[in-house]
Amino acid sequence: MCGISGIITDDKRLPIGDLVRMNQIIRHRGPDDEGFVLFNDADVEVCGGADTAAASWQYPTAYQPQSPITDTALQQAEVALGHRRLSILDLSPKGHQPMCDAERRYWITFNGEVYNYIEIRRELETMGFRFSTDTDTEVIINSYKAWGTDCQHKFNGMWAFAIYDRQEKRIFLSRDRFGIKPLYYWVSPAGLFYFGSEIKQFTVCSGWRAVLNQDMAADYLLHSLTDHTDETLFKGVYQLLPGHCLAMTIDRLPKSGGQKVSQHKWYHAPRETFTGTFNEAKNIFRERFQSAVELHLRADVPVGSALSGGLDSSAIVSYVNVLLKQQGKEELQKTFSSCSQDKRYDEREWMDEVVRHTNVDGHFVYPKGEDVFTLTEQIIWHMDEPYQSQSAFLGYHVFQEARKNGVIVLLNGQGADEYLSCYGELETLRLRQLLRRCQFGRLRREMAANPWISLSTLFYLELPLQVRLRLSGQARKRTRLHEVINHDLLAESKGIHPYERQGYQKKDAQEITNYQMLVEPLQKYLHWEDRNSMAHGIEARVPFLDYRLVEFTRSLPLDYLTAHDQTKKVMIHALEGILPETVRNRKDKKGFITPEQRWFLEDYSREFLDLFDTNVGFTQGLIKWQEGMAFLQDMQAGKIPFDYAYWRLILFSVWMKRFSVTID
Repeated sequence: MCGISGIITDDKRLPIGDLVRMNQIIRHRGPDDEGFVLFNDADVEVCGGADTAAASWQYPTAYQPQSPITDTALQQAEVALGHRRLSILDLSPKGHQPMCDAERRYWITFNGEVYNYIEIRRELETMGFRFSTDTDTEVIINSYKAWGTDCQHKFNGMWAFAIYDRQEKRIFLSRDRFGIKPLYYWVSPAGLFYFGSEIKQFTVCSGWRAVLNQDMAADYLLHSLTDHTDETLFKGVYQLLPGHCLAMTIDRLPKSGGQKVSQHKWYHAPRETFTGTFNEAKNIFRERFQSAVELHLRADVPVGSALSGGLDSSAIVSYVNVLLKQQGKEELQKTFSSCSQDKRYDEREWMDEVVRHTNVDGHFVYPKGEDVFTLTEQIIWHMDEPYQSQSAFLGYHVFQEARKNGVIVLLNGQGADEYLSCYGELETLRLRQLLRRCQFGRLRREMAANPWISLSTLFYLELPLQVRLRLSGQARKRTRLHEVINHDLLAESKGIHPYERQGYQKKDAQEITNYQMLVEPLQKYLHWEDRNSMAHGIEARVPFLDYRLVEFTRSLPLDYLTAHDQTKKVMIHALEGILPETVRNRKDKKGFITPEQRWFLEDYSREFLDLFDTNVGFTQGLIKWQEGMAFLQDMQAGKIPFDYAYWRLILFSVWMKRFSVTID
């Protein structure tokens, strides 16, 4: 887990100072080491920086730093790569980056982990490849030499990397299947191509202006969406989408500032159908879950787990405990949890149940509402873009606590909900299928067990998407939130709903899981997790996003995933004997929530209004002060229902201030 930087130009007038600043501003992503490499025709110079580890200067490798970046002799470069290292595998100087192959033709800067690197390395060794490190980085670069871009299909992990081929003058950028690790790019007004792990890296570069992307601002403020397209809230800044890559030679660089580059979708989730019995399915699920957790434990630093008290994180903690018991080391596992003094929002009893069951070393934090007002600007700086709720605030504290206790890698249950239950959408789909088949008797019985959904809702969901979006759009225009926004300053894609722009339908379970994993909401959750973990120099790992487990589960019949009284059915049955029975059978999971409703309405009502009042002016009239203040006050007075839009209005204002965003 690290941070990467890069600049490419076709006229050799590369601003080396930009690269240094890009690397420095993400020091939190890799405090252990840093490195640079510059290219110009046949010349290459490997440099170190202010944070390059002393051992990296001294250890002889083909990519050993030779001079400080500030003293480089290569003043006319056309490609430059930078790297920040958080040491996880092979902690020696051999893990220094940017790294090259033995012939120094291919160079890589890499963020992430390829968990099956040992197995791939063995395969490459049978092909004649030799290795000088114990890193997954060297495995990636030799895999690229062996299989070209097809190497991506070999990897099981999370990654964002850039490989530069000196001979072909070709840059190759890749992002993992589900977008666990971030990768952004920006073309400057002068036509230089910049890429990095975080958007803030571009803010220190020549020609940068923070300009609002009006479409994305509308999607965030009105629809609570971020990370759902390749665009960002910064105009001209794009992200490489999950499961996408791009390749180009220097002479094919984009020429105009803010230009979008064509991406290639290398990963296509298979649409397969499992035909075995439920008993066979649960056994395969169990095997793949266990294999995923075992792979995600590979590290040369302490590994812990986040524990929310829910099924997913508890499953990981419990199985890690099984593995450690086999080694006589069960007391070594540390868990980290966010709790609340308000029992309505607290999951501590379920966390304690898992701790008792596994005898782990449990650590608990109790984030305070008043800290929102001292930490928000710091968190938004790490996030780069506004987030939607105080759940991100809780996560920040969990990773902070892990770092304080010397844990560098933290496993967590992120990603399971989006393909095992889809937050109730799979259950709704099953009821809709009963309606379509006219199985009214069974439908009536199952709806009685699910009072949260009505027959009228099922009929509404059967309407064509465009009709539903038009109806919801008309309803939205009648809301108070709509009155708060100055729509003259937003493009809003001519009023088209984001779902309609993307052609999203809900025809079957695989399409629902595709959307939830690759568009909304998983992408924003992974964004929060990456920035929160990296803010504290922690590597966050997500075993439930092992692609083998995801693909298998997606292939299962709907009845294997959900029953009238049970969500995540296959998982619950598969983990019998691993999870505590009370946790395995619970049905009241609250989710990763905060008491923010009480904070806003009661405990800190004045402080939230002051935060809005202090910052709304930075939106330059996009959020109307008078209407916005009345909206928040009426919500606090109970005149309108509580809505998380309160935080979007406030945080959007803080974000525009923190990044000096302007509206063109």
